[in-house]
Amino acid sequence: MRARCLASLLVLLAAPVLARDPARIAPETAPSSATVAPAGEPGERLEVKGVVYAADGRTPVARASIYVYQTDARGHYRPEDAMGNRDPRLMALLRTDGAGRYSFATIRPGSYPGTRVPQHIHYEVAAVGHGPRVFEIVFDDDPHVNDDIRRRAAQPGSIYSLRRVEKGPAGGSLVVQDVVLGPGVR
Repeated sequence: MRARCLASLLVLLAAPVLARDPARIAPETAPSSATVAPAGEPGERLEVKGVVYAADGRTPVARASIYVYQTDARGHYRPEDAMGNRDPRLMALLRTDGAGRYSFATIRPGSYPGTRVPQHIHYEVAAVGHGPRVFEIVFDDDPHVNDDIRRRAAQPGSIYSLRRVEKGPAGGSLVVQDVVLGPGVR
């Protein structure tokens, strides 16, 4: 019994740290596509899809963990708590497929009530052997996206990813968000 506990502890200590919060790492069995906002959720329908790449920007990463979360169309993470992002209602845990692809169906999020904070979708992406990437999508047509955010989004490794909103295949909107992970820790 003691040997088994010690072996389990050694496995945990040897495991790479993938995220700030282990609850934000997708189970190994997580799908590569999900629904963040169900069909009855008020708001403009939005499909987000992309590929997760290694630090070289060319090699797809299979089975990468993706945690996404966002506000509803009113700008609330929870109905009773606009700023309740520790336990958001609209979220998903995904794993990329064998070609590094992922997708999710959602709605366009709202800005935080009473603020000029741009609409955004939070991302936490991690994979064994790669550096994690934490950022948020902001939309190029959002009036709250100012010149400073545009400038910061153009910098490598920015917390902002400025995305163009396109016409989606089913009448909603589409955003393509590829992700490049950082180099692995040596």
